[in-house]
Amino acid sequence: MAEAHHVNNANLEIYRGVGSQPMKKKKSHRNWLERSLEPEPETPPVEDKTEPLILQPALRQIGTTDCPICKHKVAVFLTKTHRPFANRGLCSARIFYNGRESIRRLNRTMREVGE
Repeated sequence: MAEAHHVNNANLEIYRGVGSQPMKKKKSHRNWLERSLEPEPETPPVEDKTEPLILQPALRQIGTTDCPICKHKVAVFLTKTHRPFANRGLCSARIFYNGRESIRRLNRTMREVGE
């Protein structure tokens, strides 16, 4: 009977984790309130090593002219291919001056912007 009692104790110890391996500790599950009330770990201040941002327009404005549709003043820009371009948001007009004659007409009506 003592042997049976010894076997049962051994099985019970293995079941409980006693014996060759120690029992793993349970993780403490804290609720959101406990986590929010804990002091946050101090972090060293981060140094800002970036250079100051210099804003530049995407297209260079070369002057102003009247919109051919609504006759309001509109800015004239140079595109990446160095062609004059006007964009009037209120009347939704986009005017590209591609030909020699259209550029000549634009130059007659355009007022240059001093930089």
